[in-house]
Amino acid sequence: MQKVIETSRLRLRPLTESDLPDYQRLMMMPVLNEANGGNVSPTPADIAQWLTADRQSPYAFAIEERATSRFMGTILYYAHDLAASQPEYDIGYFLDPVDWGQGVMPEAIRASLEVISQAQRTKQIVWATCLLENKRSRRVLEKLGFETVDDHFMAPGGSGLTPVAQYLFRLVVMPS
Repeated sequence: MQKVIETSRLRLRPLTESDLPDYQRLMMMPVLNEANGGNVSPTPADIAQWLTADRQSPYAFAIEERATSRFMGTILYYAHDLAASQPEYDIGYFLDPVDWGQGVMPEAIRASLEVISQAQRTKQIVWATCLLENKRSRRVLEKLGFETVDDHFMAPGGSGLTPVAQYLFRLVVMPS
């Protein structure tokens, strides 16, 4: 069980089934879905399946406003390469658009990275991608020290398996 992490204004806790209504509310927002390259019209059943899958991640955090316990978004770490000699993760995240531009996501990711660095006694690699047009996400990753590995990485995006150009980032996390 993951522990609860608190910063001055946020609480990161394990993502649970009870988060489904808030998770669906956010994932039904076309602006948020487009920023992540998803289908702009997912069904509630699609989103319920996504939550079930996301909860299977090695680290699946719900982000809450500490003062009110309002659900703000998620941070998810997926196993990148199970055969790697050191732990590697792919990070995914989303945030309620009302909270964009307030430094919430860098604060939340920074706190989650501390938990991940404490979980292993070796360095770890965290990978991230974002669509070329998603400048906000790119700034978040750069602010956290992620390095651009490829600025036209072709990976599946959108509602299908058609490759789209994305930024590919990497961060080396040293044990704390």
